[in-house]
Amino acid sequence: MTDRPLRLEQHFKSMGGPARLVINAPPEQQLDLDKIAHLVRTLLETLEARYSRYQVESIVSIINRRAGSGVFTEIDPETQALLDLAGRLWDASGGLFDITSGPLRQAWDFRAGGSADPTQIDSARLLVGWEKIEWQASSFHLPTPGMEIDLGGLAKEYAADSAISVMRGLKVTSALIELAGDVATIGDSEDGTPWRVGIQDPDGVGSLCAVQLSNAAIATSGNYARRIDHEGKQYGHLINPQTGWPVEGPISVSVLDSHCLTAGAVATVACLHSEEHAHTWLEQAALPWLMVSSTGMRSGPIADRMPAPS
Repeated sequence: MTDRPLRLEQHFKSMGGPARLVINAPPEQQLDLDKIAHLVRTLLETLEARYSRYQVESIVSIINRRAGSGVFTEIDPETQALLDLAGRLWDASGGLFDITSGPLRQAWDFRAGGSADPTQIDSARLLVGWEKIEWQASSFHLPTPGMEIDLGGLAKEYAADSAISVMRGLKVTSALIELAGDVATIGDSEDGTPWRVGIQDPDGVGSLCAVQLSNAAIATSGNYARRIDHEGKQYGHLINPQTGWPVEGPISVSVLDSHCLTAGAVATVACLHSEEHAHTWLEQAALPWLMVSSTGMRSGPIADRMPAPS
């Protein structure tokens, strides 16, 4: 009879949402799982403090407060890499992915009990545009008061990858980190089979299906969780920065890759497209994906492996 692996599982809040950490280790590894979990959670807290627009001393908040002041903010290499990715996604998406689109919240307030005021769109759009950002070497500045950036579309997935990297460095061979539905894994689960991860059903509390992950990640972008009514029509929270209006594209897109950041970027950009263009974008990305259309139709390589509805 062989000893069962040691197992740690923790549930907590991180990066603005629910989080779960699972670490397995065979007894011969003699890993201190509590210490590893503490290091992972400390890392997540550090990244949230650095990149959350809700943290007043985050680099994002500092940049936003300095908008229009002429004061440039020195950017560290880690943040520079995220901003470089944001720029590449802005270019690849034809401007649909734009981390400066936050001022459009003046017109569309998707908080609980929020409301819509499209009369604010034109003035808000004047404050939007990645191409307006000013650089001086490695320093960054938003030229107009009221401009802002938001790394929420990248930071959570980056945090998941960073947690995986830390655990790999500590010789962990079996682990899962989940941040608000985005999941990254090391190796296989406790019983030696791939981790089984459910993809949330936009129409309910259950799962559309389960995928198997081993040294892989899955990220889901959706336009269904936060919605508001305006003049008898429901709108999701993803906004086209070029028009100022919420997009009318897929309800959700899930993408698999070896890195959560890549999967999340591809999924988010897909949800900013129309359904037709989302399909083309996902095909070009050449990663396994599942798209749920506005009518509930499921498509993609993952959907092709799903059982037919009963």
